[in-house]
Order: sequence, then C-alpha cells, then structure tokens
Amino acid sequence: IPSGIEGVNYKILDGDPATMASVVVYKFEPGSVVPHHLHTQADEVAYVLDGEFIEGGVAYKAGSVFAAPAGTTHGPHETKTGATVLFILSQQLDFIPQ
Repeated sequence: IPSGIEGVNYKILDGDPATMASVVVYKFEPGSVVPHHLHTQADEVAYVLDGEFIEGGVAYKAGSVFAAPAGTTHGPHETKTGATVLFILSQQLDFIPQ
C-alpha cells in the first residue's frame, strides 16, 4: 500500500481492531526519506529485515532494532540503498510532521 510518502510502501501483517495495534512491514526504496515526526499514541519498535535504515543519522543494518516511545520526535527515516523494516505499533498510528 502506498504510504503517501514517495518511495515508501507498506503491508499490514496483523492488527487488533480494538486498539489498532499492528505489525507492519515497510519497504523503503533507495533515496526515500520520511521526515522528522512523532506519534502521539503509538509506541513504535522497528526491526530492520534488510538493507540499511538510517534513523536520525544513525545507520541500522539487518538485525538491528530501533524504538521510539509515543510522544518522541524521531526521524528522519531514510535509506540510501533501500530497506525493509518490520514495525510493531502499540496503538493506532498517527503521523505528525515536526
């Protein structure tokens, strides 16, 4: 599913309709960038499946984990090579650019 950000697509693998908690795989095409943002309700845990995922200037390779508690400004998420990242979200995801 297109995310609304160029070069970033996702697929929902599992979800809870009551809380909107979910497990989602995001595919980041080379050169894609998700700007600084926060989520007011959802804690976010990211597990890099492949490629290189750059979070706030720090590069994470396959097998790395990144976490952002609700209310934490984070990003940008970017990649030079492309990346596939599994996200676990504790609540419904809102996206508020910073």
